[in-house]
Amino acid sequence: MIREYPSLPIAVLICVILTGAVIVYVLLMNEGAPPPEQPGPPSTPTGTPGTPVTTGAPASVASRSFSINVTPAAATARPGDIVRFTLTVHPEGGFAAPVQIKVSATALGGAFRNNRDLGTVSPPYPPLTYNITTPDLPPLVSTATVDATVTASGGGIVRTEQVQLVIRQ
Repeated sequence: MIREYPSLPIAVLICVILTGAVIVYVLLMNEGAPPPEQPGPPSTPTGTPGTPVTTGAPASVASRSFSINVTPAAATARPGDIVRFTLTVHPEGGFAAPVQIKVSATALGGAFRNNRDLGTVSPPYPPLTYNITTPDLPPLVSTATVDATVTASGGGIVRTEQVQLVIRQ
């Protein structure tokens, strides 16, 4: 007798696992980034505080931004395999605003959709690592794909990263 598994619960399980991986990654991301540097008071060439030095060259202003990275961006696993995902927020130009993380996942050709708010992380953005044990596939299904978009927004900036998990018998 063949045991049948409905496709929707399998897709939900995969999305929950991916969401949990991203959450753990974001939480672990706050350990290890250096604290932002604080600028000192401007000074004259003789070192007198309070008077800026004029050089005639235009001042370069670093853009405060961030980027995100999820590794691996794509993974293929067999049921029962463990897949480790790591999400990293990289502050740039002194960026130090809280970053809100959301994940939107689809499976089964868009028949299943799941959106999750994973919370907000603050500096020093440590890497978030999460291990996923790949679930079993229903009988007569040899491959299932879960596509997820990780969206990070903070300080008026939005960044996205695509992640894909392919499960093969």
